[in-house]
Amino acid sequence: MTTKTKQNSDIFRGFMRPDSSHPKSLQEDDTVSASEVSFSLSDSSSGSSGRSSRISGMSTSSLFSLPLAHAGFQGARHLHPQRLPSAKKERTVSLRILDTDEETLMNIQVLRHSLKRLDMNSIHLTVLTSDMIANLTKLEKLDLSFNELADDSFPDNLKELESLIELKLNSNELTKVPIDLRRLKHLSRLNLGWNRLDNIKSLEKVKRLHCLVIDNNNITSVIKEIVNHKRLEILQCNANQIREIPREIRMLKNLKDIDISNNQITGLPPELFQLPKLEALNASCNQIQRIPSLNIKGRVKRRIETVDLSENLLTKFPEHLLLMVDRVDLSGNRIKTIPANVIKKMEWRTEQSLDISDNPLSSPPADVCDSGLRAIIQYFKEDHTRLKAYQGLKILVMGTQGSGKTSLVQSLVDQQPRLTDTHERTVGMECFDMQVEINEEDCDPKPVLYTFWDMSGHPFYITTHYTFLEQPFLAMLTFNMVEYNAKEFYSTFGAWLDWLIAKSNKLSLLVVGTHMDKLKPSKVVGICKEVHSNITSFLAEHRENITKEVNKIAERPQISPSMTDQMKKNRELLKLRVTFHERVIPTSSADMRGVSEVQKAIESMTESRECFPNILRTIPSLWLDVEGYAEDRGNEMQYPVMTWQKFEDEVTEKFGMKHLIVSIATYLHEIGKLMWFSSDPLLREFIFLRPSWIIDLIRAPFRHDLQESVDFSNDDYHRQTGVPQFKFDRFKRELLQEGILDREFLKCLWLNCIDIESAQEVNDAILLLMDKLELAYPIRKNGKEGQWMNPDYPETSPEKEKDKANNKDKDKDNKDKDKTKSPAKPFVVHRLIVPIYRQIPEHEHFQEEWEMMEDHHRVAVMFKFPHYMPPGLFERITVRAHKPKFNLNFLRHWSNGIYARHNDKAVRLLCVMGRDTTAHVHSQNENELPIDAGSSGKGSDVRNSKASVGFESGRNAEIRLEARFEEACDEEKVAQLWQVLLPLIQDVEALLQQSLGLRVERYTQCPSCRQMAFLGEWLTPKEFQTADLKTCDFCQKSVSTKYLVQPKEKKSAQELMKLMRLAGRFGPKKKMPLRMFKTPPSVGNIKSSSDTGQGENNNIANGNVAALVPAEVT
Repeated sequence: MTTKTKQNSDIFRGFMRPDSSHPKSLQEDDTVSASEVSFSLSDSSSGSSGRSSRISGMSTSSLFSLPLAHAGFQGARHLHPQRLPSAKKERTVSLRILDTDEETLMNIQVLRHSLKRLDMNSIHLTVLTSDMIANLTKLEKLDLSFNELADDSFPDNLKELESLIELKLNSNELTKVPIDLRRLKHLSRLNLGWNRLDNIKSLEKVKRLHCLVIDNNNITSVIKEIVNHKRLEILQCNANQIREIPREIRMLKNLKDIDISNNQITGLPPELFQLPKLEALNASCNQIQRIPSLNIKGRVKRRIETVDLSENLLTKFPEHLLLMVDRVDLSGNRIKTIPANVIKKMEWRTEQSLDISDNPLSSPPADVCDSGLRAIIQYFKEDHTRLKAYQGLKILVMGTQGSGKTSLVQSLVDQQPRLTDTHERTVGMECFDMQVEINEEDCDPKPVLYTFWDMSGHPFYITTHYTFLEQPFLAMLTFNMVEYNAKEFYSTFGAWLDWLIAKSNKLSLLVVGTHMDKLKPSKVVGICKEVHSNITSFLAEHRENITKEVNKIAERPQISPSMTDQMKKNRELLKLRVTFHERVIPTSSADMRGVSEVQKAIESMTESRECFPNILRTIPSLWLDVEGYAEDRGNEMQYPVMTWQKFEDEVTEKFGMKHLIVSIATYLHEIGKLMWFSSDPLLREFIFLRPSWIIDLIRAPFRHDLQESVDFSNDDYHRQTGVPQFKFDRFKRELLQEGILDREFLKCLWLNCIDIESAQEVNDAILLLMDKLELAYPIRKNGKEGQWMNPDYPETSPEKEKDKANNKDKDKDNKDKDKTKSPAKPFVVHRLIVPIYRQIPEHEHFQEEWEMMEDHHRVAVMFKFPHYMPPGLFERITVRAHKPKFNLNFLRHWSNGIYARHNDKAVRLLCVMGRDTTAHVHSQNENELPIDAGSSGKGSDVRNSKASVGFESGRNAEIRLEARFEEACDEEKVAQLWQVLLPLIQDVEALLQQSLGLRVERYTQCPSCRQMAFLGEWLTPKEFQTADLKTCDFCQKSVSTKYLVQPKEKKSAQELMKLMRLAGRFGPKKKMPLRMFKTPPSVGNIKSSSDTGQGENNNIANGNVAALVPAEVT
C-alpha cells in the first residue's frame, strides 16, 4: 500500500543532485576530496562569484572534503553547483554521508547549527556513536535504515535530539524498540519495518506519532500498545504475526490509513470500519471469515475510499460495505452468491467499484461479476422477474441490563463470537439485519430477512419503547444465567411479559439464557427447566385471575352496566394468544455454544401461521419496487418523514395501484423497513421512511446516561451550534434536574439527525415530540409563578385549528374580515417540560393551598391498575392535559402530579399517580370494592412515587383525577366540575384503548366519606343519570348522583340550530359523511368500550357535532 508523505518545501528549498553530464560532478557512492573537484559557490554577502564562499561559517574546501553524495542548501537560487549569486545567505540543511571517518564526523559538527536532515542509510553502520549525533539540536530527520544496528547500538545522547520529527530505523537487526525514543518529544514519524521485533511496548509513551511503520517483523500485538496515540494517522503493520485487531482501535480516532495485510487475523471488529477519519484499509492475505455487521443509518456522510479484503476466507458477501466504501476488493475469497437486495441499494451509487474475481460464484455468474459492478447491476435488472423475495420477520430482543442481548444479536448476525464491553451497551435501540435461508420440503431454500431490534434493558427506556411494540413480532427475552435468582423472577421475566401483553394481548416468546460458559452443564440444565416452568405458571396464573373476575361478575344476581362492560373486556383479555417455545435455550456468545439452536428455534417459530400468517409469503415485484423507492427516498431526505397523504400520492403516481398502498405500507412496517403506526390515532398520519432516524431522534434527548455521555468539552460537534459552554451546561442541568428542555440544547443533541439551520425542520421535530409522541409539552421562556408553564398558543396552532373547524358558523361579514387578515406566524417552541425527567418533589405549599378547598364541592375519579400499568401512561396524560382544548393553566408539576386552574371556570384540577399499598379487603356488595382505594393518605401513596422509573412501579398503580371549586358554591353547579373533568377522562380512556391487554378498574369518590366507594360509570352513565340518589356501601349514606356521573345534558337551541344548518348543506335524502377530514386508513381494530348512554355527551364535549347527525337526513 502506498504511504502518503509530504515534502517540506520550507526546509528543502535547494537540493544538490549528482549530474552525470558534468565531468566534475559528484556521483553517488563516490569518495572524493576538494582537490579533485572544485565548486564555485557564491558568497551571498559579497555577491562576487570569484571569491571562496562561506556556508554557515564553513569554507567550500572544508565542506567538500566530506565524502558525500548530496548536500542541500536553504536560501539557494539554483540547484546546480555552478550557481548564480543568491541574495540570501545560504545554509546547509540536508546532508548524506557515505562513511563515518573521523574527519567526516568532525565536519558534521561544523554544520550542527543549521543541519536539519541527516541521511546515513546503507553504510553498514553497526553502532551509532555519540560523536555522530552530538550537538545536532536542530536535526529534524535522521535516516539510519539499511544498516546493521542492534539493540545496544544507540548512544545515550540520542534523547538529546529534541527537534527530531522523523526517524528511519527500518532494515536493521533490532529485536526491541530503543528505549530512548520515548524521550524524543517531537517524534511524529517512525519506521521500524524489516527488523526482528516481537513487541512494541516501548512505544506506549511516544504519543506524538502521526505515522508508524512496523511491517515485516514478528509482532503479535499492536493496537493495545498504541491505543493512547491519539494523533496517529498512518499505521503500516503488514507481514507480522498479528492474530486479532482488538476493539480498542476505536480510540485511534484520527487513523486514516491502515495496512494489516499478510497476518493471521481471523476477524475484524466493527469499530475498525467506524473510525471517523478512515480512508484506506488493507486487510488482504489473512484468514478473515466474516465481516462484522454494521448498523448503517441512511446514506453515510463520509465514505471510506478503499477496503481491500482479497485473499481471505469470506463466504458471505459483506453487503453493508457497499453502503460506505467507494472501492471494495473481495477477490480470492469463497463467496458463492451476491444478494439481489444489496445490488438494489447500489443503483444510486454506480460510480463505485467492486472486484469479486476468483470466487466460486453461482449467482450472478462469474463472467458477469468479472465485468464489474455495472454489469452486476444490469444483470439483476434484466433478471428481476425471475427473482423471488419472501416476507421476513421483526424480532425484538429484550431483557434486563447486562443480560447479553447485544452480544447475542451480533454473534447471531455475524456467526462468530462477539462480546461487547460496558461502553458498547445499547443506548435506546439498535437494528441489525440477518439474511438466512429457510429450507422447506420439496422446495428450494427461501431467502428471508430477520430484523433484530436490540432494545436497551435500562428501565429508563421502557416508556419510549412502548410505542414500538407493534405486532407482528417475535419477542426474544434474554437473561444472565450466572446472575439468575428465582426470587427476582418478576423483575427478570414477569415485568417484561406484562409489558408485552398489555400492549397487544398477544405474545410470541423465545427465552434465551446467556453466559452458559461460566456455569457447569448440570447447573445450566436446572436453570433452564426452572425458568420455563415458572414462566408457564406465570402465564397460566394471568389467565386464571381474569377468569375468576369474569366468574365473579357472572355470579351476581344483578349486574350493573359498568360491570357488564367490564365483563366484556375481561372476556376479550381471555383471548390472549401466547406462543412459547418448548424450551429455554442456553447460549454463550464467547464460544458460540447454543447460538445455532437459537437460529433454529426462530425458524421453527416463524413456521407458525397462526402467529405469523404472512411470513414466507412471496412478495410481488411491485411491492419490492415500492420498498426500494421508499428506502431511497428515506436515504435522500434529511428529515425522512412524510404525511400519509404525500406518501400515498407519490407511490400512486410512480407505481399506480392505489388500492394496494395500505397493504404495501403494512408489509414494509412489519419487516421494519419503515414505520407506520396504523393503530395509533396520532401517529398513523405519518410515514417514517427511515426507522433508524426516528430511533436516533428520540434517543438523542432521552438517554439514561445523558449526564456522562453528553459533554461539551469532549464533543466538537456541540460547538458548531454556536452555544457557549456555560449555556450548554446550564441547559443540561435544567433537563436533568427539572425536566426543562431548551430548544438550543435540542439543536445540539439533534445535530446529526436534522438540519439545525432549518427552523422548519427543528419546529417539525419538536412538534413530533410534543403532539404525536407526547413526550413533552411547551412552556414560556420565562414568566411569573403560575404562568411560565403556559405559553400563548397562536390561532394557527393545530389545537386552535381543530377548535375552529368544529365551530364553523360565521356569518359572511366575519368571513370577509378573516380573509383580509395576514397569516399568523408559526408557533415556535423555545422551551419544553419533559415529564420523564421531571423528578422534582411536590411543592411545599401545595398541600396547604389544596386543603383550603377541602370543604368545597368536588368530583374525584380513579383509574386503578390491579395488575400492571404501562410505564409512561401518567406522563402522557400530563402532556395531553396541557393541550389548549382542555383550557387548563398549569400551576405545579412535580414527579407524579400536576395541579392546574381552569381558565374559564373557578375550578382547580389535580392529577396524581401513586400505588395502592393496602391489601384488598372486599365488601359484601356486588361491586366488591377495596376498603380504601386512594383517599389522600389512606391506603395509597400518591405523592412520592414515579411510574416511569421502572417495571415494578407499574404494579397496583393508581391515577387519580379530582376537580374542586375554588370557592364555596351551590350544589347545583357540580355539573361544572364534570365539564372540566370529563374531557380529560375521555382522553385517558382513549389512551387506555391503545393497550389491548390492559386490566383497568374505575372508581368514583363518595362525596360524604371521601372513599372511592362507587364504580366509575362515566362510560355507561344512563342508569345513574336517571336516579337522584345512590347509597354508599362504606358510610351507608345516600349521595346525589351528580357527584358520581356526568349529568345528562340537554341540547341547547343554539346547538340544535347548528345541527340543522349542518344537515341542510346536503339537502333531502343525501348522505352526509361522518368523517369530515381525510385521515389515513387504520389497519388495526381498536375496540372501544361499550357505550349505552354517553355518546352524545362525549361528542359534544369533544366538539364533534358531525357525529351527532344521522348518516341520512331527510
